[in-house]
Amino acid sequence: MSATEMNDNDITYFEKNRPAGSFIAALKDLVTRPREFFAGMPYAVFYGSSLFFASIIIFILTFLAVPAYSLGMLFMLPFTWGAILIGMWMVSGLISWGVRTLSASRLSTANAFQLSAYAFAPMMFVGLSWGGIVAFLWSMFLLWLGLSAHCRISGGRAVAVLAMPVLMVVMIGGSMLFALDHLTIK
Repeated sequence: MSATEMNDNDITYFEKNRPAGSFIAALKDLVTRPREFFAGMPYAVFYGSSLFFASIIIFILTFLAVPAYSLGMLFMLPFTWGAILIGMWMVSGLISWGVRTLSASRLSTANAFQLSAYAFAPMMFVGLSWGGIVAFLWSMFLLWLGLSAHCRISGGRAVAVLAMPVLMVVMIGGSMLFALDHLTIK
């Protein structure tokens, strides 16, 4: 047995050394017991597992978006992958700074990236029509829950910590959607 799977009551976290065995189990625990999932989440020292987990979500997101958009989404995968990971890293820096500023808790950027990667899981459905709005709201709820459970800060402080990154994501996402809708090549 590995360190993350002791018995049926323990939570499974993603391990980059065994992605097939831990990805689905981690998603299942994230969906069925999110508060316990985030409360018991181990502290991340490096970005490796979080990067790998988020990368899997980005690849699923891209392949689910192909029927709704076009096959061209596959050619955009390297750009999409890089842009999303850089954006997640930037948001994680803001979250880490917000936790340090607004509470007595400490959260490293690697830990904030880990929280963001797990909370990013619902975004695999963002390319499915109205699923994008639901996925975004579910992702924000998971990030809020992760901050309050993992960092042990109040729900109000978690909302305050998330205010700046959410505004940044909404503005950038809105700009990208506007550009996709209005700036077509004819």
